[in-house]
Amino acid sequence: MKGTNYVIGLFVYIASILLPVIVSSKAISYTHIALYAVFSLIIIAGATIDMHYYILPDEGALVLIIGGIIYSYINDQSMLVTLLSVISVGAITYGLRLISHKGFGIGDIKWFSAIAIWLTPWEIICFFYVTFCVGSLYLLLAGYRNRYIPFGPFLCFGGWCALHGGSYMEVLYQWLRCNL
Repeated sequence: MKGTNYVIGLFVYIASILLPVIVSSKAISYTHIALYAVFSLIIIAGATIDMHYYILPDEGALVLIIGGIIYSYINDQSMLVTLLSVISVGAITYGLRLISHKGFGIGDIKWFSAIAIWLTPWEIICFFYVTFCVGSLYLLLAGYRNRYIPFGPFLCFGGWCALHGGSYMEVLYQWLRCNL
């Protein structure tokens, strides 16, 4: 059974790198591929660690921050907009921590902010939407059996979807807005 888990994990990791490369509408350099590989590896590791130990490692957040700065610079994103986005995400998630009576951990705040460096403002909206929808769906299906649930897997899944699918959601939103 353990060997099967490793094969499935390897398959998910390879797919998380190749899928964005295959479906991307823009030219992707080797640097982008390397950054996607680092992003995918870190979020898969973070989700797995949080699922088993209920902690998101600070080292993963640090790697995400460094990779996100490089990614933002390569994509010619405004560093001011990126900084304001990260501050906004940090403030929102810290507010969620206060509202949830510290049920929302500091690690979640760090990882939300670290992943936000990689994203445009529109993708951040997609990130929050996917993360909280998937987490809520899990709670509904699990029937609130567990008092503590690891939020890291939902956070990482939402970040991956936003990074690779957020621009498609923006196009869909613009089309719906104009045609409905």
